Amino acid sequence: MPQDAQQPDDAGQAAFPGRAQRNKTDWIGIIRTPDGSEIPCTVKDVSKTGAKIAVPASYTLPDSFMLKVVGKDYVCRVKLAWRRGHFAGLIIEQFAKIAPKAVRPLAQTSSDPRDTVDPNYQAVGTRRSKVSAF
Repeated sequence: MPQDAQQPDDAGQAAFPGRAQRNKTDWIGIIRTPDGSEIPCTVKDVSKTGAKIAVPASYTLPDSFMLKVVGKDYVCRVKLAWRRGHFAGLIIEQFAKIAPKAVRPLAQTSSDPRDTVDPNYQAVGTRRSKVSAF
């Protein structure tokens, strides 16, 4: 494949009429390689069939890996389509929905209130992280 055809820009999208519409994003992502290591990245755009990510050029990406977008309830198995500098194009092979975390039931045997989780609990406000000047 010629070097210029590896990473067409958005203006060149008309040259590829079969390509799915891209949506610009700025999501934080995590790459999980087959050996279990994790690499931080930024998802720059997505479509139904692929994505463009920004990842430091110093990281070597495998041909196939998992991509998780922080704050989303899915993970994708992707294949590396191209790589140029800090950017990489991905082909989405499969989506998988992540199951929600199970709520621990109320503890029946412990009398310590820290061991119980009320399923109707809703947090109010936020905890301050600054140390008081007083």
